[in-house]
Amino acid sequence: MIILHRLQAPARRLKATVLAVVIAALLFDFPGASAQDQFYDGKQIKLITHVGPASGYSVWARLVGAHLGRHIPGAPSIIVQNMPGSGGLQATNYIYSLASKDGLELGALNRLVPTWSIMGYRGATFDAAQFGWLGSPASDTNLCIVSKRAPIQNVDDLMSTEVVVGTDGVGSGMHIFPTALNSILGTKFKIIGGYKDTGDVILAVDRGEVHGLCLSAETLTNMRGDSFKSGEWRPILQTGRTVSPDFPDVPLIFDRAKTTEQRQLLSFLFASQAFGRPYLAPPGLPPERLATLRQAFDETMRDPKFLADVAKARLKVSPTTGAEMDRMMKELKLIPKEVVAVVAKLIGSGGGN
Repeated sequence: MIILHRLQAPARRLKATVLAVVIAALLFDFPGASAQDQFYDGKQIKLITHVGPASGYSVWARLVGAHLGRHIPGAPSIIVQNMPGSGGLQATNYIYSLASKDGLELGALNRLVPTWSIMGYRGATFDAAQFGWLGSPASDTNLCIVSKRAPIQNVDDLMSTEVVVGTDGVGSGMHIFPTALNSILGTKFKIIGGYKDTGDVILAVDRGEVHGLCLSAETLTNMRGDSFKSGEWRPILQTGRTVSPDFPDVPLIFDRAKTTEQRQLLSFLFASQAFGRPYLAPPGLPPERLATLRQAFDETMRDPKFLADVAKARLKVSPTTGAEMDRMMKELKLIPKEVVAVVAKLIGSGGGN
């Protein structure tokens, strides 16, 4: 018995050693076991968007926020915080300068962020190339609409008759696009500010305070599709780089350009449309954490539960990756400085960079 005991003891120690090695190997290979993957365990991510709850940006932020956390190791919870102000500049400046650099504060921000940065738009204290771009769930084009009470019927009338449109801030596309079109093409938009967010501007159209507005075609269709069907609203002009499939017969702004200079100016002005609904992290995020968030975002865009919720919201997914956004930022930097300077001057940004 003594001899048997001596033989069994080394065997048990060997088994224990082998088991420990196997467990260590499994832990080493398991994606959730590294310090990087454990960072989000039990934590909460704040997803900051630059508009009020009624905006299409907020609708997308709630959809993405409801599913993104499942694809991040540690499955953090995600809350959406609205931070409206100056058409999105307030939230963008916050993400750039004040937000935590650890991946616990992210932005769902204005697609104009790259354009603002390159132009040196007044109030923009950030370099868009320094953000950690995560991706976008959708691409979009802009649409200018008027109510049936407006004094115009089509885009040709817009060249000779004043149309009052509302805006939620000087940094908003509702302000920038009509202002620039007045200078580039000679349209007769009169821009009225003082509204808090998208919902307030739409209500101003209903009340007759303004004739219309220029906004995302997706947002307008989703929020007020019945207004188009009833004839209460009329789309008169698409102010983006591509035609919306929902409005195939509405004139595209590029069709109104008559000179090479006008086409160049319009091309830069609406380059930001390609960024869709951009999601980003503050500068200085550790590269491995940015890679984790990018992978999680890409996985979310393919998640059947996410896609089902998007369909219920009557939206469409056409994603752009963070790497593609990096490439688009580099392309924007190559636009001739004289073109950037002209657009910056037209919309009163105070210069370009």
